[in-house]
Amino acid sequence: MLNALNDSDGSAVDWWFMYKLPKGVGSGGSKATAGNEYLYYDPAQGQPLALSPNTLGSGPGGAWFRTLRQVFGEAASAPPAGLGWICYNDEYPADLRDGVAASPCDWPPRVKPKINGANAREKDRNKPVDDPHNGHCKGILAFDLASDSALWISHSTPKIPDLNAAGDRYYFYPADEDEYAQTFLCITLDGVKTANAIAAVLATQHEPQIFSCHLPAGVGESGDWAELWNLAQGIVPPAYGPHYKPAGAVRQPADLSFSSRAGKTFRLLAKSGGWMHDLWLDWIEPSLSADLRVETWRRLTASATLPADNAAGGPTAEYGSGDFVTENNGVAYHHEFLDADGQHAIDEVTTIDLGRLTDAAGKPLSGLAWSYTKDHAKWAVSEPVADRGDHASEDDPNAAADWICVADMNRMSSQESRGGGAICFHEPLLWRGLNDIERIDGAIT
Repeated sequence: MLNALNDSDGSAVDWWFMYKLPKGVGSGGSKATAGNEYLYYDPAQGQPLALSPNTLGSGPGGAWFRTLRQVFGEAASAPPAGLGWICYNDEYPADLRDGVAASPCDWPPRVKPKINGANAREKDRNKPVDDPHNGHCKGILAFDLASDSALWISHSTPKIPDLNAAGDRYYFYPADEDEYAQTFLCITLDGVKTANAIAAVLATQHEPQIFSCHLPAGVGESGDWAELWNLAQGIVPPAYGPHYKPAGAVRQPADLSFSSRAGKTFRLLAKSGGWMHDLWLDWIEPSLSADLRVETWRRLTASATLPADNAAGGPTAEYGSGDFVTENNGVAYHHEFLDADGQHAIDEVTTIDLGRLTDAAGKPLSGLAWSYTKDHAKWAVSEPVADRGDHASEDDPNAAADWICVADMNRMSSQESRGGGAICFHEPLLWRGLNDIERIDGAIT
């Protein structure tokens, strides 16, 4: 039976969340982070978000390795009869070659790989070329028909899991991905039916780049598991962009509620590249009806430019009352915006500071802080009522909602033409930890 497995002893849990730290933050020298440390939370432990004693990629321990091991263990070349998986990532793993490698790297049948030739950079030669039209999304959907169990991992790290790797990379997290902060969310689903429903959203909205898939007998083009079959064939989206003209109506974004095995409700909010709007401003915030604090990669959207830059017929930005401006590479950017309904504000996180969290022994994580330019994670929390705009009140049913969203898309104009989404849920204790790590009294450059 497939489960999310916990960080301490590998016991089954309903879900877990991890936040990997970036490399080289801290006091410097031997005290600086190596980039494989991570914060961990699961609801069963009843403890706040805290630094794990484990590290990624360094051995057979921790939630990430243990959870993946049950799917991609030694028996993966001859998996049990009911076991299946679909891996996707907008950057192919480093050791994935021409798609004809032995299992567990089965190439999706619908995708004809383009292989870098002799003129490519040496490290790219004989490797498949990433498709820029596939979704900006990364994850693993695994299921077992025999036990009617499934799990879904949505994360932000490129080029993993590298299933053909040898040596240390066998532990599913290579050292060359240590540089930036990353997020991981693993959910034990309430059955294969839910995995099939998630596969339908992934195929129609995210349109991911599939690099490894295995389907057991019983999963076919028709029948109960047709959506899993379809996703595993590979997705080849059109070239979305300003000149894209759909054959029919523009595909509308998706809002799917689903449950974990223990009955916790999660909400998947996703959009396709053909929708051509910002995931956070135009879909997530209006859907949740809550102000959000959002941490993503560099803010290069049209709405993030200064008003003077919008004067020549460009979009007119509408900023929240708490807006502030920072400079990056000589260009100034705003950091609080009103969403599509003009009511709710996005406050973009610019600095992470772990000083209010602790390690597993309860020691404060003082000195561990970094700029968003060191952070490749994509997450958001709803703002406390006291920090919201005039529209919020204690009587607002969403005022104390404690929303958390773990996503795969940034606030960048280039990603308006790519698919992706966010998994949103309520978890007050985890919300408190994520809310506490935003530094609001200054920024690190």
